[in-house]
Amino acid sequence: MTTNIEAPASTSAGFGYSELAYILRSFDTAASARSAQVLRMQEDTANEALCLAGASSLLAHGYASYSDGTRFEIPAAPVAYALANARVWSQIELLTAESNDTVVHVESDEVSMLLQPRMLMSWFAFAQNPDLDGSEAILDVLEEHVRQHPEGTALLRTFNLDQEKHLLIRRDRDGWTTGVVPVPDSDAVETAGLDRASFLDQIRATRTWS
Repeated sequence: MTTNIEAPASTSAGFGYSELAYILRSFDTAASARSAQVLRMQEDTANEALCLAGASSLLAHGYASYSDGTRFEIPAAPVAYALANARVWSQIELLTAESNDTVVHVESDEVSMLLQPRMLMSWFAFAQNPDLDGSEAILDVLEEHVRQHPEGTALLRTFNLDQEKHLLIRRDRDGWTTGVVPVPDSDAVETAGLDRASFLDQIRATRTWS
């Protein structure tokens, strides 16, 4: 299995559900398995018929080629590389009174991607802005959320290969308020009045493990 990961930072593409399942199935790495878990697609990667349909679709779209094995092409290649080699994953749940949306940030050594589910179980993938690091990219998503929905809140879940952290988030008049649940089923411990820099520090801490 090979990938050509050189792609412009502005590359973005839509993927069908079966296509993404095939990409995840194609790499036997701990990171790929964790990616499937974060994307809630473990059962789908085990579905041979679904993954075969995904492979066929990728080949038909020119997102993959086949010669003694599958080779992922642009724009699938950077997505495949990130999912198979990720070190940190973040689920950003964007909440309003009427709806919720999800953005998944996947960060590897060479490629960082943002993925968002869309209608009919499709996914939209785009490269992280290279001028931002992973935590800054997540902050950018959260700031856009509260610009569009001033009363909106968010839940940030971050993962490495074997651990998980949560951060509750809302925007208040005096800055950002975050909440951490120190023990399951306990009340959140809140920190209020965070300015942008302090809030970014909390995002960084949530994405860092000792």
